[in-house]
Amino acid sequence: MTAAEQNVESLRDLAVEAAALKLLAERVATSRKDVQARTQRALDAAAERDGVERVAATLPGGETVATISLRKGETGPVVVDEDAFARWVRTTFPDEQWTETAIVRRVRPWKAVELLAEMAAAGAARVVVAEQVDETTGEVVVEAVVHDVPGVVIKPTRARTHAVTWRKGGKDATAEAWRTGALAGQLAALTAGEEEAAA
Repeated sequence: MTAAEQNVESLRDLAVEAAALKLLAERVATSRKDVQARTQRALDAAAERDGVERVAATLPGGETVATISLRKGETGPVVVDEDAFARWVRTTFPDEQWTETAIVRRVRPWKAVELLAEMAAAGAARVVVAEQVDETTGEVVVEAVVHDVPGVVIKPTRARTHAVTWRKGGKDATAEAWRTGALAGQLAALTAGEEEAAA
């Protein structure tokens, strides 16, 4: 066999490996998305039912290789009606240039961040406008006022998720369990035919 023929054979081997790895990557991505969703639902249910927020990942042989932990979501103020929010800012702070007019009025981004942070701290779509004092006389000209802010609601801003924390040697042990077939049941979808994988 000539060197050129060896190179062709090598290229053929690489082509098969590339095709196989592409298929495996696609199936891993699909399986991973599916198991993440199922794990999240199970963790959410366990947390609500029993207060469980983490679970050990244990191989069939009994070795714990990782911990799956629930990460709580976040709730905060979200502008749902930019126009209503901008009109409120303009009306409430008429002497400030915190809004800009284009086709619609919008709150300048830096001021929106500041106001939303105040609402996040309050846990409500509410802003306290401080009292105004006459600098000459020291007299209170305008009392402090609490405003319910239109166009903003408090709602989840980041969904609950979970994270995998590997134990020392856990990755190697998992790889070995995969190599020896100990995880064949858990990873069957990766080698199943399309009809089996879709079922």
